[in-house]
Amino acid sequence: MDESVDSIAEHLRVRGREWARLPTRERRRLVEVAFSYWRDRGFPYFEMSRKQIAREFRNLMSKEPADACQNGAVVGSVVGLRLANLHQRHMWSVRVSRYKCPMDVFTDDKLLRAALERAWKIWPNRFGANPSSLRRMLKTFPGTASVSNFRPTLARAIISRFSPPGGTVVDFAAGFGGRLVGCLTLARDYIGIEPCREQVKGLRATVRELRRWKPDSASARILAGCAEEALPEIARSSADLVFSSPPYYDWERYSEHPSQSYLRYRTYDEWLHGFLGEAIRESERILRPGARLVLNVSRHRRSPTPEDVEHLARRVGLRRVAMFCMLLARVPYLHPRDGGAFKSELLLVFEKRR
Repeated sequence: MDESVDSIAEHLRVRGREWARLPTRERRRLVEVAFSYWRDRGFPYFEMSRKQIAREFRNLMSKEPADACQNGAVVGSVVGLRLANLHQRHMWSVRVSRYKCPMDVFTDDKLLRAALERAWKIWPNRFGANPSSLRRMLKTFPGTASVSNFRPTLARAIISRFSPPGGTVVDFAAGFGGRLVGCLTLARDYIGIEPCREQVKGLRATVRELRRWKPDSASARILAGCAEEALPEIARSSADLVFSSPPYYDWERYSEHPSQSYLRYRTYDEWLHGFLGEAIRESERILRPGARLVLNVSRHRRSPTPEDVEHLARRVGLRRVAMFCMLLARVPYLHPRDGGAFKSELLLVFEKRR
């Protein structure tokens, strides 16, 4: 394409309703211009300036933890989510079951053109070809599934409620850093365990990025390794909260490294006892008497089930003391009749005997 940079940038500022009014030939030309632009620029990863990072972190710290609790459920906003996603570029290439990942769509010329055209078609008020719209479309393109990060506002609320100031929070499946970011807004010592090397790199970059703005009393350590091997290295009765979101067995395949639990344990039963059962047993050991274990699980849609988790917890002497419905907004255009409906997951809260 011989379009100038300024001209291409102008095309990216075309809203869906404006695009729809154009003749067919002009609409196709704009799709091609946007396609060439993104082919040259590369994947639309999250980017934030230092000023934007500081402002987002301050906004997250200003959120009252109690505001996330509404009528027996917990509802988190997206404040702070960009901070958690910023250094986790790997998440766009993670496989979810049989579906394509967002990177598959982006690297396929035909699918990328279709994604750009679809974004202009279904979002009349959005700039269909800008980075935000393209990211959103790549995540929700037909036949595609993507991983999601734990919302830092929810993590901040849970950690604030179930651990004391100055306490130690252990996360045995640190993932993409949503709980890490939420914890860094509080006076806590976070210990995150993660086997995926790309995610460990991103987690450590997040810690370095936010050290300028976090409270002096907040700290974080990221341990690279498997939960069932790293947890035994943590001292008995030293944690005030274990808070994590275990993987849904082999539903999301973060990498093909042998350290991944779905590869270490070839069947669900082996995984349930060899990975999750051991992680829960070690969590009970490292918790102080009366401290809590909080786990994010699916509502029967994925394994492990809430019943499986509760069985493993009871077996090591933990008792369930609460269960929260965690509300997550659906993608509106995929569920037009649901309006502002929510999909949900569960937070199970267990207590160690005093």
